[in-house]
Amino acid sequence: MNKTAGKYLKTKYFLYIFAPFFILTFIFFMVIRNSSIKNEIDQIKISEKISLESVHEIVLNDLSSVTSDILYLSQNISLYKNLEKFSLDFNETAEEYLNFIKYKKIYDQIRYIDNSGLEKIRVNYDAGNPIIVEKSELQNKEDRYYFKNSIKLNKGEIFMSYFDLNVEDKKIELPYKPVLRFATPVFDKSGKKQGIVIVNYLGKNIINDIRKNSDLNNSNSYSMINSSSYYLLHQDKNKEWGFMFDEKKSINMINDKPKLWEDIKNNQSGQLFLANSLFTYIKINPTENEYILFTKTQDNIQSKTSQEYRWVILSTIPKEHFIKIKSEINQRLLWKLCTISIFIAFVSSLYSKSKYSEYLGLEMIKEKNSELTEKNREIETQKETLKKMNSYLEEKNEQLFLHSTVDPLTKTYSRRYFSELFSKELTKSKRHPLPLCCIIFDIDHFKKINDNYSHLAGDYILQAISKVIHGKIRNEDIFGRYGGDEFLIALPETDLKAGVIVAEKIRKTISEETFIFSETSIKVTLSMGISAVDDSVDTTEAVINNSDSALYVAKRKGRNRVEIYHRS
Repeated sequence: MNKTAGKYLKTKYFLYIFAPFFILTFIFFMVIRNSSIKNEIDQIKISEKISLESVHEIVLNDLSSVTSDILYLSQNISLYKNLEKFSLDFNETAEEYLNFIKYKKIYDQIRYIDNSGLEKIRVNYDAGNPIIVEKSELQNKEDRYYFKNSIKLNKGEIFMSYFDLNVEDKKIELPYKPVLRFATPVFDKSGKKQGIVIVNYLGKNIINDIRKNSDLNNSNSYSMINSSSYYLLHQDKNKEWGFMFDEKKSINMINDKPKLWEDIKNNQSGQLFLANSLFTYIKINPTENEYILFTKTQDNIQSKTSQEYRWVILSTIPKEHFIKIKSEINQRLLWKLCTISIFIAFVSSLYSKSKYSEYLGLEMIKEKNSELTEKNREIETQKETLKKMNSYLEEKNEQLFLHSTVDPLTKTYSRRYFSELFSKELTKSKRHPLPLCCIIFDIDHFKKINDNYSHLAGDYILQAISKVIHGKIRNEDIFGRYGGDEFLIALPETDLKAGVIVAEKIRKTISEETFIFSETSIKVTLSMGISAVDDSVDTTEAVINNSDSALYVAKRKGRNRVEIYHRS
């Protein structure tokens, strides 16, 4: 047989094995890849929604604090005393306002204005050095929109301006000072309206709260947009406060991202992929506060029933982040695919050689019967090689079995395999009989670890705790991950008293341990529930449910404790 024919046969036999197995493997890895990418993106979307809801609550809490302050200022005891006097003297109230603005550090200005629009008290924060403005410098504000709107309100109602930059002498103050004005009417003890109290709230507090939340997650950026689509906060500083400047009136979201703005107008909150970037948004309506009943900023006052939103908080995760995620997943799976492909090629090569040798053997038998014995030896040699390969495959199968029975992250038994082992121990305990205990525990406030330190920190804590517990239990004890941050320990031939000792030892060890992740110290505690097998339970599920009931009690009683299941 010539060399060309020999190469053809070898290639043919090689492809018989390699081609179908490689295609199936490739398809399997593509399914895993797509599933991994989808799961990763889904986790990001959930995380972004939770993060924005947190920002929403923070901003509303900021506004709630301001409303409480201004209602307090409007009912100031010293002011009440002064309003009762025939000749008004506001020195005592001014001093109290001075101390208030000094220690609060969130207001740029506090004023009391009488019914005629004349300022009676004005206290300026003055960059941390508060001053009471001289009477000669007090002004009449009867023509200002905030006075006209707020003097019409009833007791307990609050006017809030729109969010803009502070203007002094008809010029925007430098450096920029974002402010929100809150005003409420003042009544004397007889119920007669005497004027208004107005505060200029330093809007940088809201903006800084939003920025802090953005800094916790380097993958995204936050923007704040008003209801007219202008940016109040943006990565690009040049895009901020466009409505305050004639030359920047066109810089807004309507022009930047019209499709996204259209979606925002029609929904309270949502998520949208545009240009491979993820946008998550939520609207903030200050009228959700029980006191802020009027929100329009000109003469047309509108009540809370309008439920108009004032701002939008927008989180943006750029396409580069998703490209990076896909790249990491691709790289992680590519080397595994290459390794398996090499293995398939190796097996296919052995098969090709074997088949080709058999073919040559048959040809040579036809030509020379005298060489039959020699060829049989060659075939036996190839069979021996195949036996070794089979042995190798069996070893790989054992590894695959181990992978299916052990949780890859914590190196504890998987939930399914734990259930199998526990079921056997339960049968053994019932038959002989022998004592058997089951401990279930989870990590206290594990979600906060993920939120505060990242999911990588959470995975590290799961691994570290599992490693510590492995050193505290016997070889015959069964330790498995039940799901998330929840674990199970089965203690064969152990009564309830001894089981509680084991559980307490584990709980105390973990609570005294300090886990270090990326140079950050993390303290962890466990809540644990334990139950013993008795005549009332016949299944592993029943035993686990009893332990879980005790775990619930441990959480309810404050966590970081061991609770024993008691039959009701």
